[in-house]
Amino acid sequence: MRYNDREPIYLQIMNEIITQIALGSLTPGMQLPTIKEQAAIMRVNPNTVARVYALLEQEGVITKQKGLGTFVNTSTTLAKSLERKLAETTTSRFVSEMSRLGLNRAEIEEHLRQFLTRH
Repeated sequence: MRYNDREPIYLQIMNEIITQIALGSLTPGMQLPTIKEQAAIMRVNPNTVARVYALLEQEGVITKQKGLGTFVNTSTTLAKSLERKLAETTTSRFVSEMSRLGLNRAEIEEHLRQFLTRH
């Protein structure tokens, strides 16, 4: 995973895990790597992964089972909820970037309409 300089690494890792759940790559009940394993995979400090796991647990995205590991929450509505949240975040970024380019609402809508027509 490549990290950008605009956002803290722990947030990027959180968003990656949330995206994987929303897209179905990580499914309800699936066990996540240990903190140490995840840190090695993502090439970050284990404390960063521990922070990510703690925040995701607070949000109800994952659960820790003492002696067994960390698992994706088994809620059947979790993936759909995360998908909506991810779509909202992505849309917000898109609109912000388009606004930074100086485009107004009508121009943004027209660009989006043209894009969707092509794709």
